[in-house]
Amino acid sequence: MSRAEVGSICFVGGGAMGCYNAILAALAGYPSVIHDASESARGLIAARLQETARQLGAAGLCAPAAVQSALGLIRVEPDLARAVQGAWLVSESVFEDLELKRRVFAQLEAECDDTVLLTTNSSALLGSDIESVLKVGERFAALHSHLGAKLFDIVGGPRTSSQTIARLQAYVADIGGFPLVQKRENKGYVFNAMIGPVLGTALYLAATGADSVRDIDRSWMLRTGSPMGPFGMMDLFGLGLIYSAWRNRPDDLITRFMRDDILAFMAPVLGTGREGVRTGGGFYNYPDPAYARQNFLGQLSPTSAAGDALVSAWTQNAVLLVCNDVASPENVDRAWMGATGQSRGPFGEIDRIGLDRAALLFAVSGAMVPAADHPRLIEYLRKRIATHGAGEKADTGFYTYPAPAYAQEQFLTASAWASAA
Repeated sequence: MSRAEVGSICFVGGGAMGCYNAILAALAGYPSVIHDASESARGLIAARLQETARQLGAAGLCAPAAVQSALGLIRVEPDLARAVQGAWLVSESVFEDLELKRRVFAQLEAECDDTVLLTTNSSALLGSDIESVLKVGERFAALHSHLGAKLFDIVGGPRTSSQTIARLQAYVADIGGFPLVQKRENKGYVFNAMIGPVLGTALYLAATGADSVRDIDRSWMLRTGSPMGPFGMMDLFGLGLIYSAWRNRPDDLITRFMRDDILAFMAPVLGTGREGVRTGGGFYNYPDPAYARQNFLGQLSPTSAAGDALVSAWTQNAVLLVCNDVASPENVDRAWMGATGQSRGPFGEIDRIGLDRAALLFAVSGAMVPAADHPRLIEYLRKRIATHGAGEKADTGFYTYPAPAYAQEQFLTASAWASAA
């Protein structure tokens, strides 16, 4: 049976994520419909699809010719009832407002038949807060994608059926994505819960003059093998998005400590119109950013101490995900590797450092998670040493050496994701 015979996929919300997800579906052969209630927003969809197609090709995620062909499978529909007609899956990506999303899902439930899967791509809101508006919640789940990557978080709500989760896993695998099924809900899912603290730590270090933008990026790239550092990533994501996220963050202790310095540091950059890759300049100039040049890493200042702070932020938040039973160490690493293309994730990095030294790093660098959770992370590592080993130097830790599972080709295959769920 062809994908067209299976049915179409409806994407509600014609912004960046709706267009990105529609292209990924169309690339796999699924007829895709984008619905947006706003006439002005619909007028921007064609240009947004072309720009997204260009970015996908430039990132090497697909052949440019294939993207252009896929665009022929996408249509824009202003009427919701017609948009969902013949759909087997709906993906919602409207503005991050709880009441708006609840109204949208109430409409969707009224317009769709009882076989259609209803999913939210929300980044900031929990699916359980949205799905309570539905009369039937078995066919609802979070299906959260990441712009520029093929990682999808799949998270059930209180009533989601196992059949719904299985169908979403199969869909993500079918479009060539990485289907990460979380054990429970978590704000920031898995990847965002790690990358957010890394970016925040980098911004705070630069904002307070502790290190330079370029040395912070060099430190991260040298420690992780990443092709860009935190400031290069922020240029890619868009500095306006990062600034807005910090301005609107919930008022917790970490936010209160860092926000004013970070906003004051970013405002002058944005004030010159430099918003990142899209505008030709942010923290770097494009299309030839300094971090992509051959001699960039060799210029690291011998006094730079950013590497330890960045790695501590990364790995502390990874361990917290495991302690909170959101995902296993292996799936946390899969999420990171699938989203970034790096050769190891945070638990592979902890093994490389040594679990004993990582526990010391956590203690010395202080809490980069909610303070009440910090002692749990150190205790977790100490227990892990006692039961499994201290890491690569001991031949076993989170993985077994000299041939750790994360270094094997099958680690990121669809069957590995499915068996780990």
